[in-house]
Amino acid sequence: MNNLDLWSKVEKTDLDFVKKVNQRGGYTAISPQYQLREATKQFGAYGKGFGLSVSDFDYALFESTGTVIHKAEFFYLLDGEKITFPISNCIQAKGAKFFDTDFAKKVETNTVSKALSKIGFNADVYMGMFENDDYLFELNNEQTTEKAANKEEELTKQKTARFEETNKVIEQINSSSMIGEVEGLFKAHFRRIAKHEEELKIALTKAKDEAKERLSD
Repeated sequence: MNNLDLWSKVEKTDLDFVKKVNQRGGYTAISPQYQLREATKQFGAYGKGFGLSVSDFDYALFESTGTVIHKAEFFYLLDGEKITFPISNCIQAKGAKFFDTDFAKKVETNTVSKALSKIGFNADVYMGMFENDDYLFELNNEQTTEKAANKEEELTKQKTARFEETNKVIEQINSSSMIGEVEGLFKAHFRRIAKHEEELKIALTKAKDEAKERLSD
């Protein structure tokens, strides 16, 4: 088995199960229930095919800081072999004006999520790919096609949209009066054209080259 076989199967995240959170500088949150579903697909039911075989709470810092440390052992079954590794986590269970009665549930959920991330689940989120608009554009097209009732119809729709968008960009390039703007328009749009759509790449490149030649005179 290739070392990246599992990683490759689970690294992409379904856009229907994420949301942007505008806290702590902003981040992408993944639905925990979605993660459990995807892990169940790979390993079997929670508690049997994967999960926490050890889950202990350390309250040594609770009185002084309100922090509870979670020490756990995660396991999963892969090709008939049980694989385990230790993982730790912590949560602020108590503050000056609050006590979180759900802290145990929250930290266990987060610990499972962290464990799954170590073996590739939702790697695109953790690797920062969700901050890349071009990646999200391609991922959305890919997932929309996969979920479409008529895949051929959806692919045709996407191709038509790219054709129309490319023509608009070419019009902008043709009317531009600055080389820098021409190069910016070209680079930004070129990445959004599908790899196999050579005719669009050729048309866009020709417009860019002609505009640069015109503006260099």
